[in-house]
Amino acid sequence: MAMTPETTDDPIAPEWPSYCNPRYVMPASIQVMITGSDGRTVRMPVAVTKMLPGSKPYLGGYRHKKTGYLYHHASTQTVEGLPRKGGWKKPENQSHRDTQTYEYKTRTIMTGRECGTQMERKDLLLDNVGDTVVVSKVYFSASQLDEVKRQKTLVIQCYWRGYVARHKTWKIREALYNQYLETQRAQAEAAAEVEKKKQYEINRRTNPKSAADFELLYHELDEWTQKEKQAAQALSSDKERKARNAEILTKQTKALHTIDKLKAAASKNGRGKRVDKMLELMGKPKLVEMTSGEVQEVHTQFTVRAAELMDLYSGLGDLAVSIDDRLDILLNVKWTVREFDCKLSREITDLCDREAEMLNRGRGEETLAGLRKRLSNLFLQFIETPDFNPEATRFLKVPPKPPSGSSSGTSLRKLMSQTA
Repeated sequence: MAMTPETTDDPIAPEWPSYCNPRYVMPASIQVMITGSDGRTVRMPVAVTKMLPGSKPYLGGYRHKKTGYLYHHASTQTVEGLPRKGGWKKPENQSHRDTQTYEYKTRTIMTGRECGTQMERKDLLLDNVGDTVVVSKVYFSASQLDEVKRQKTLVIQCYWRGYVARHKTWKIREALYNQYLETQRAQAEAAAEVEKKKQYEINRRTNPKSAADFELLYHELDEWTQKEKQAAQALSSDKERKARNAEILTKQTKALHTIDKLKAAASKNGRGKRVDKMLELMGKPKLVEMTSGEVQEVHTQFTVRAAELMDLYSGLGDLAVSIDDRLDILLNVKWTVREFDCKLSREITDLCDREAEMLNRGRGEETLAGLRKRLSNLFLQFIETPDFNPEATRFLKVPPKPPSGSSSGTSLRKLMSQTA
């Protein structure tokens, strides 16, 4: 803001700076210093055209950090510029240097706070009471910044390398632990397999079931006998050899007797399992493939008959039932076999009547064991006869002869056809 001094003594005005001296007159040409790419400075004359009325507007500029030269922004306008809608009238001017234009626009705005910066002049006094003197700190050079970056980088590298080392160590430790667990698991599995095989070999000798198991027992008994005989032959006294051979013979006989008992038990157990499997297959429904590809279970009259006979046979073998239930089972068996008049059916009927009579008398279970076993065997023979159970034909290699003593010769097929 301009101020008029009240005193008569005017202050001495300083000289105008070169950049704003109003008495400066622009010459017709100026010398411009241009630094080439090879570093040499060339002085070139530039003609000045004074066609701009008034003063040239200041559009900004920048200073070169290395050379210190000042560069001011300038505005130019070609004769044929670029209209807003028409496009380029001459496309060849698009890449020409004359196309560097600057468009002036005037906009009026209302700001929230009006402020500005004013430099001191000889005709203008400014109040500097509230000014603050700012002093720069010690200059921090680029090399110092690089050193700080280097030190911080070393710290980051230390932490990162420590993390990588710990991560790698943990991976190695984890791999070793997994290898240890795998080794322990393999050893446990191997020990379990050895124990299982050992237990299997012991069971084969203590509870043989197959022909291979009994063959193993006979083979080991023969090896033991040969080994003991060789040891007996090495004795010097004839009396001792005879006593040793007698002892060996006694042990061998006892072992053979034990093997025969195990074979009889295995045969009985195996026969029961084979019979149960055969009866289950007889009563199993047929599998028929439909036209759609779906498999359906079909119950025929013969499979139903086989399933009923299997239930009766299982009832005869079940001894843990009451007397009334046992009598019902005997009655059902009796009426089932009386459909066919033959020697086998008459024997089964007689055995059913005899057991029912003995049960009514209150006889014990021990006295009925033989009778029940014979009845079960005869009824099984009845089930295995194709004339009484047509499903049994699939399980016989050679069809048996028809039962003797048949008065009418009526078979199950004829009976079912007549019923139908």
